[in-house]
Amino acid sequence: MGNTENTENIAGTDYVHETYLKMHREDIQQSLEDDKFYNYFYNLLVNGSSFCKFSNAKLVKSIDEEWVKEIEDAMQSLHYVITHPRKFIEEDREVVNVAMARNITTESIRHLLQHSNLIDEYKEDGSVIPNRILNVFKEESLNIYENRFICTLVAELQYFVNKRFNSIFEASKDEVGTFFELQSRLDNYTEVIEYNLSVKIQEKQTDVNNENENANIFSRIIKIHQQVNMLAATEFIGIMRRYPAVSHPIVKTNVIGKNKDYKACHKLWNFIHSYNRVGYKVNIVKREPVISRAFERDIYNTLISDYTMLHNNMEFHNDININRPLKKKEMDVKQIRQMLDEIVRNTELSDANLRKLIVKELTDIQSKRKAELAEQERIQRQKINEIQKNQGAEQQDFFGAGNFGDGDVNAAENSGSIGKKKGRMRRKRRERMMNRREKK
Repeated sequence: MGNTENTENIAGTDYVHETYLKMHREDIQQSLEDDKFYNYFYNLLVNGSSFCKFSNAKLVKSIDEEWVKEIEDAMQSLHYVITHPRKFIEEDREVVNVAMARNITTESIRHLLQHSNLIDEYKEDGSVIPNRILNVFKEESLNIYENRFICTLVAELQYFVNKRFNSIFEASKDEVGTFFELQSRLDNYTEVIEYNLSVKIQEKQTDVNNENENANIFSRIIKIHQQVNMLAATEFIGIMRRYPAVSHPIVKTNVIGKNKDYKACHKLWNFIHSYNRVGYKVNIVKREPVISRAFERDIYNTLISDYTMLHNNMEFHNDININRPLKKKEMDVKQIRQMLDEIVRNTELSDANLRKLIVKELTDIQSKRKAELAEQERIQRQKINEIQKNQGAEQQDFFGAGNFGDGDVNAAENSGSIGKKKGRMRRKRRERMMNRREKK
């Protein structure tokens, strides 16, 4: 009982998570929040140029149990007919020299009486001396149709099982696992830091423990695979391989049609030749989860730790001035995804209600923003119109109504054209000044 409890405790303990909590304790993180260099460098990371990829891939296998069950049902009968093969007496008749004759039977005497030319001498006592005689060889043989049928069945069954076994347990192992890649480039005012990190974790798949829910069917396939290959290596199959194989469809002899074991083998034969499906399905399920803020903080902490470790061991290094203005960066797609991920994880609303709420709020905010931009544009146009009106009034005051002589008219026209040019220049300068003020 004690050993069982210890085993259960060990199996239920996540030692990796415990080590993670020790290395990323909250008190350590809180102490870093007041660290000047940490905050300075963290700001560089957040607003720097970074590429991060995180993905998980799992191999999901589903097996068609039909072909497994059919083979299991026939396995006992197949094993029996291989270990108890059918035999028949094979006779070989040949006329040989008397000295080479090994087995003289009544059939040999009858043949000699019918072929007097094989007799050399007749004696007075009635005996004869032949020079040649019929020799009948009798021996057991396995070369019958039923045995050749079983041998061919084992060969096709071995190919059928091995093909599926190899595909199920060897497919796509290299694509399964956890992948993490980080590429970051930072401008630290006095130095440029390039950081590349690539981590690949692949689990060693065992034959049975690929997925817990399929452990039973996997163990049955392994057992079938072992049994079929053992039967194919028996002495009987080795002897029968020298004889011709049979072809589909099988001739239903009396033995195949009436003997229960041969009937089971015949049923398996028909199933193999009619089963046109693969019998298994292997899918690679890939996920690229959103990198949460907590995970992002761990990534940046790792980068800062590596930098400080390297900087501390550099023989020649520059002093870093941390009293520089913080960098600012507009919100990008990654930050938007992080916000949405936090909303989904920390809300109790249903998916439908959450989707409606986000769409409604986003529509309202976008409408308000468009109205604000339209109002700003209207105010700017109004200011420009007022400036143009004021400039027009000034020109009219400058060129008041009155009588001019010919020389005065020419001078007024010349001065008027010059005044228009100066007015346009003043108007452009004022527009530029207004745009600068609005941007500020």
